Amino acid sequence: MMPKLPVLFLLLLVAVFSPGDARKVNLQIRRHVPKRFGSRSHYHHDPRDENLMTMVLTVGRPLKLTHLQFDTTVADVSLSICPENLDLENEFPPLACYNASASRTFKRFTANTAQDVIKGETFTFITKEYNASANGSEIAGQVGFGWPSLRKYPGDSYYPKDLRSVAVSIDEDGCSAQLNFDGSCKTDNSTFNESIFGQVVIATNREYIGMPKQFLTQLTSLHGITWEVDYGAYSVECDRVGSLPDLNFVTAGGVVTVPAKSYVYTWEPLSNGRCVVSFEDSKAFGFGPDWYIGIQIIVDYCVTLYWQDPMITMTKNAWNSGYSGCHAG
Repeated sequence: MMPKLPVLFLLLLVAVFSPGDARKVNLQIRRHVPKRFGSRSHYHHDPRDENLMTMVLTVGRPLKLTHLQFDTTVADVSLSICPENLDLENEFPPLACYNASASRTFKRFTANTAQDVIKGETFTFITKEYNASANGSEIAGQVGFGWPSLRKYPGDSYYPKDLRSVAVSIDEDGCSAQLNFDGSCKTDNSTFNESIFGQVVIATNREYIGMPKQFLTQLTSLHGITWEVDYGAYSVECDRVGSLPDLNFVTAGGVVTVPAKSYVYTWEPLSNGRCVVSFEDSKAFGFGPDWYIGIQIIVDYCVTLYWQDPMITMTKNAWNSGYSGCHAG
């Protein structure tokens, strides 16, 4: 009998892929190092300063390539709608939004929902007003893989119930990612049964590992990890990665491990020569759970989600795509 995993992995069957379509979808990894903020307050990083897994989908008629964030903490597809009467062609930096007025198939239902063609299928999605603070980012919305009960408008949004599973993996360099629909991770799986009322949430929309303040203070003090006021991030000397502890999440019969090399960002040090440590106070900057793990867990494990059973399988990841472009600039 395989060990049980008390981890809640929120997931949704994405509406833009046909049921039974077992093909791989490439995701993009975007990395940005925190900028100097000059504020003495505790800063929660802008999404552009986090690791993002994004997928490019065609939306509307005529087709428009749109960057959407792959997100396991929400359960809908959502798009930010561009402001009307705006010269989008000459807007720089480009707006992170969907130009609904240019699509002849766009149809608004309510203030919160609309319909359009996404990757060949017509379905309802959640609309969001454009947020001007998103200037410069290409991310125009989210494709939610969260648990179906998290849908904001269950009667409107589309849920393809006969899609069985999806495998998610990031290569060892942390720059390339893949989704494999109705397929599973290769090699030998260690199978864990999912607990709906889990103690830890795996959140693919975050670079950070969130934890209670009391534990965070003890952990950072014990290992010489300091808060950088100018950057709004925890940091450590880059050459100390080998002396930092692995984070072990104990299950009923197994252990899920996030090694130090996955939570210390050594690819591009801060201007002071130190490296960002991906920890944050879950109460101050989280979204509900006391504990959550960002996409670090998917660098170390190929994770297959079976939401009809429901079940999670986790395989030690050894995929190397040979691409390291997200560290280049």
